[in-house]
This record gives sequence, structure tokens and C-alpha cells, in this order.
Amino acid sequence: MENLNYYLHDDPRMSLAWAPWFSHEYIAYFSVQAVDSLMALPPVPVKRNPQYGNKVWPVGPKHIDLYKESCRELRRLDPLWSFDYKKRNSDYADEPPSGKTIEPWKALVIYSTEPDLYPDYDLYLHKNQKITGGSHGWRHMQFRILGMTFGIAPQSFRVHTKLAALAFENGNDYWGWRYLSRCAHYLADLGHPFHVKALPGSFLIKKIFSRHDLFKIVSAMHQSYEVYVERRFREGFEPFKEALLRGAREGHDAGTDVESRLPDYIKRAEEKHNPLFYYFLDEFGRELLDAFDQMDPNSQLDAAAQTNRCSADAAKVIFKATNLPRLDYLDKITSGILFDVGRMLGMLLGRFSDRKMQEMSATLSPQGKKESIS
Repeated sequence: MENLNYYLHDDPRMSLAWAPWFSHEYIAYFSVQAVDSLMALPPVPVKRNPQYGNKVWPVGPKHIDLYKESCRELRRLDPLWSFDYKKRNSDYADEPPSGKTIEPWKALVIYSTEPDLYPDYDLYLHKNQKITGGSHGWRHMQFRILGMTFGIAPQSFRVHTKLAALAFENGNDYWGWRYLSRCAHYLADLGHPFHVKALPGSFLIKKIFSRHDLFKIVSAMHQSYEVYVERRFREGFEPFKEALLRGAREGHDAGTDVESRLPDYIKRAEEKHNPLFYYFLDEFGRELLDAFDQMDPNSQLDAAAQTNRCSADAAKVIFKATNLPRLDYLDKITSGILFDVGRMLGMLLGRFSDRKMQEMSATLSPQGKKESIS
């Protein structure tokens, strides 16, 4: 069932109205292509959000459920120079469109960036959330500094696993897949070195009395890595595609429970942090840091919103002609990281899609006709 000839941005099954594409969408796209049972599932009807998690998992006050199944293309943004998740080629409906259906694998892809919009912004979750750049970072990261733990990304993953299961149990397959898309987002974040470790310990000691410099440098290294990965995906970089496909196939075939693999997965990502941190700092130096001059630890904006404004300038530095040879090291280490992410996503997605295929098979009689369900 796999179709390996496309690279998301040239897949005719994926409307350009949903573009431009971002890293989480590419990660989800290649991961689902490797799970045959998922790709074979029929479309499901679009339904309203059942709001299962409102009390235990509140969403940010600016969040509105948008339905990309109903869209009106208004523009064609440059995919290489688009950095704002909110700005797409189309506007989308804020009510479930009547009569619309969507294939589960597409829902997993097009809603994979949703957690990076407003669901996790502008919330008060913990007195220490400023350390993670705000409530968004608190839900998307988890790391330790000076013996203290900051962030709840594993909890974000677990909550959305339960919400997906609850939606499926109650017959709302659409929101089952959409909750699972959010769940996969947090799982991918836990394989991101800068989401599970903030900075090297020795660097913290060196800069502990320079709060502004520390904030800017840590933010710059994190965002620069994300800018690099995203640009590589948008260029159609083959090693990233192959790493995700191989990882997702292996994860699905392993059939192991994701939860049991989570600690080692996080540890492997954490081990990649220091080499990446120092590589960006040493190889791109002052020129890259200057791209983040507007970062302000006292701003009311979350760190993620601030760094987004610096992305274009960072991309110009990282991808200028004289710096291209420096990308070889980043390409190699990132391919390994993405293989690991793909493997975990293959386990997660395969668990749900295999079960859904078994349920569908159970409703078929020996003659191949659906039995009536009273």
C-alpha cells in the first residue's frame, strides 16, 4: 500500500490548499506511508469535537477547532520562506462541514501541526513554566536543570493517547484520528534533542549570571535546528524520507508497546543534544546569534512565538552558500534522530490502525457482506 514516489509537497492526494508544509507534517506523512493497515482504512465522516478533555486538559483561550476538509484557497505562499503555522494557502471552516469525509492517514498528517498553534498557548499551568518559554513549551518539552524537572511532554503524549482511545470507543473515529495526530506530535517532540534537554550543564554554569544571553543563545540553538530540519524536508532531502520510512516500518513490525520504549527513546534524544548545541554555536557563531537579537526574556510572548520571528534571518545564515558544507554533520545525526522518531510513530500508529482493521474484518460475514449491527 505504500506509495514512496511522493514527498508530501508533490503528492497529488494532498491539496495545496493545506500547504505550505512544516516538519511535523512531513514526519507524520512518511510515518503513515509505512503502515499498510493505516493507508488501507476507508474515509471517516468529519464530526464535531466531543470535548472529552476540557476539564483535565484545557486548551488555550485563542484556540478554535478548524476543519481543513472545507477550505478556500486564497494565496500561494513560498514554501521555503514560510515560518508561521497559522499562515496557509487557504482559510478553513470553524464548523464541521456537512457531508465531508477524510481518509485517516490524511487527518493524521494535516492536523499534526495543530498543537503548535493555540491549544497550548496563554495558559497558566505551573509556576515554573517561564523556564520552558511559557505554557506551550511546558506541554511540549521535559528536561532537568539543577535537579529539577521542567515540562510535561510525556503527559501530553499520554493524555492524547487516552483521548484518541476514548473517541474510538464512542464511535467518533474522526476525532480518534485527530486526537492521535496531536498525540503523535508530542511523541515526535520527545525525540527532539532540544525538547528533552535545554542546554549543557557546563554552559549553564558559565552563563548563569547572564540571563539575557543565556535565554537568547538557548532559544537560538533550538530554533536554528528546527529551521534547518524544516528546510531540508522542504527541499526534498532523501535521507530524511528514508530514515522515517525505515523507522516506521521497523516500529510497526516490532509491535512493541510505545510506553515501554519511551524512557530509552527520550534518553537517546537527550544524548544528541550537546553535540548539536555546540555544533551550531561553534560553526555558525556570532552571525547566527545576531539573527536572534530581538529575543527578550521579559517579553509577554512565549519563546516559541519570539523565535518564529527570527526564523527567516536564521535560515539565511544556515543555508547561505559558504555554510552548505557544514550541513553534512547535521544531515547524518538528524537522519539517525528521525529514524528513531519514525520507529516510535510506527509503533503508535500501527497499534491503532491494526486494531481498526481487525474491527472492520470482524463485521464481515464469511460471504464478505457486512453484518447488521443492532
